[in-house]
Amino acid sequence: MNGLLQRLKGFWASRSQENAFRLDGGVPLGVAFTNSIQHILAMFIGNIAPILIIFASVGAKTGVNVDPEIISNGLRSAIFMAGIGMLIQLYPIGGKIGAKLPIVLGSSFTFLGILTIVGATKGLGVMFVSIIIGGLIIVPLGLFAHKWIKLIKPVVRAMVVIGLGLSLLSVGVKDFIAVDLAMAPNQQGQMIYDFGIAWPYLLVAFITLTAYVLWQVFVRGRHQSLALLVAMGMGFLVACCFIPYNNMVDFSVFQFNGVSDFVNVPRPIFTLLPMSWEDFDIGSILIVLLIYIVSTVESIGGISGLTAASFGRAPTDQEIRGMVITNGLSASFCGFFGTAPNATYAQNIGIVNQTGIKNRFALLPAALILILASFFTPLASFLRCIPSCVLAGTMIGLFGSIAIIGMQMLAEAGFTKKNVLIASISVCLGFGLTVIHGFTESAGLYEQNVFNYIVALTSNPVANCFVLSLILSFAIPDSFNDPPKEKKLDA
Repeated sequence: MNGLLQRLKGFWASRSQENAFRLDGGVPLGVAFTNSIQHILAMFIGNIAPILIIFASVGAKTGVNVDPEIISNGLRSAIFMAGIGMLIQLYPIGGKIGAKLPIVLGSSFTFLGILTIVGATKGLGVMFVSIIIGGLIIVPLGLFAHKWIKLIKPVVRAMVVIGLGLSLLSVGVKDFIAVDLAMAPNQQGQMIYDFGIAWPYLLVAFITLTAYVLWQVFVRGRHQSLALLVAMGMGFLVACCFIPYNNMVDFSVFQFNGVSDFVNVPRPIFTLLPMSWEDFDIGSILIVLLIYIVSTVESIGGISGLTAASFGRAPTDQEIRGMVITNGLSASFCGFFGTAPNATYAQNIGIVNQTGIKNRFALLPAALILILASFFTPLASFLRCIPSCVLAGTMIGLFGSIAIIGMQMLAEAGFTKKNVLIASISVCLGFGLTVIHGFTESAGLYEQNVFNYIVALTSNPVANCFVLSLILSFAIPDSFNDPPKEKKLDA
């Protein structure tokens, strides 16, 4: 005990501004706090958006709204698990579980498509069980991640990110134009898009997006990362102006009848949702596991960018193993607490690289603040009342940038003949299958047969692009890039 106290005393005495640009060492509390707040603001909206979108999509597809208690718990759990996961990444358990790098975790958009399908067709119980089992399977895979990741060539990683960006475009645009709210029957009984209903939502979404663009254009430096938060605040204020017109912002979610309405800990999902052994569905687990592998490839790419830009080196084998194991465990516990799986957040890695502040202690307050914030129910209530058009306005720019980042990765991999052919087939077939609704909507998963699981899998462009590009990267020989040999003419 005395040894620990001496270490803490030495750590506190060694605080300095210069340590902010080193991995370890004490930094002034003001530096740690302001740096942490910036990271929280940059990831907060992206962290809660996936679970909101999943629950809303499941409700829209099934015609039955998800229990508000499950939604509130899912939001608080997303915040709670982001803090716990970040804490372990900063300060590894036993020196093995955790990367010991300034990594921020948050809910992953990669899982949106497949979880929506599983949740709508098989039920939320199957969806959460698949998240739990998939994350646990990733843990042993993490022990050898530094070896099998070498099989994933740069062009494959690029196609994963491109597929992710493309898969999110329809989600953002759908809420941007409020298509679910604005569809109304005409005189013939046909469902058509009614602009008279949609225009307030379109206006709010457009103002939100405009605020995002203007902030990105005119604000420089580290504060540029606050664009999402500023845009959401602007959109929310405008949406409040429409409360007398169509009650766009629903404040009825703020109902306080007791202490638990103010303070409440995240609860295991089985305390809110009846679950049984029937929720253990092999097919659903396998397709969710594939997305876990895709997400793991993304995360490894993220920390590779972090160590290259901030430390001038490639990630060590232990850093890769520790990161993957932690992500798997954290994502599994996300399912246990009824929220979407989390993964390494690229935008926060960008902040580290941009500001140069890579000290672990300078990010510790962010993890602690998120954990404490998850206990306050009014926060989840506020997040539930944010209109979908406001979220769409903030997400449009983010979703589009993901696809562009993938294209940049493809350019770095090189536009060789082989890579161009892989990218062409992966995008055209991998993404093209998902726009043929008559095909993808047949992914009922009610009948236990292989075809339905294959169709369900092909409804996710991220998985499609990953599988196709991976197969093609090995099937097409590297000699395909060689220039054609000129035939010698006989004398």
